[in-house]
Amino acid sequence: MPKANDTVHLRFTLKGESGPFWQTNATVASVGSGTALLDGLDRQIVSRIADFRRAGDGRWTLDFEVRSRP
Repeated sequence: MPKANDTVHLRFTLKGESGPFWQTNATVASVGSGTALLDGLDRQIVSRIADFRRAGDGRWTLDFEVRSRP
């Protein structure tokens, strides 16, 4: 389970495409009730802990699939 100050590698992929079009890192600000608050982007975002995949000690990966590029 992720905890505060862990690092999360975020990958954004277009629906139907292979491979991410954008990647970045964020920091877990807090964890509670099955969700984590991520900090380090232009705003804080909430994500379900069930979607996190372990990538090492204190490191996680989180994939987002989007319909179109912003």
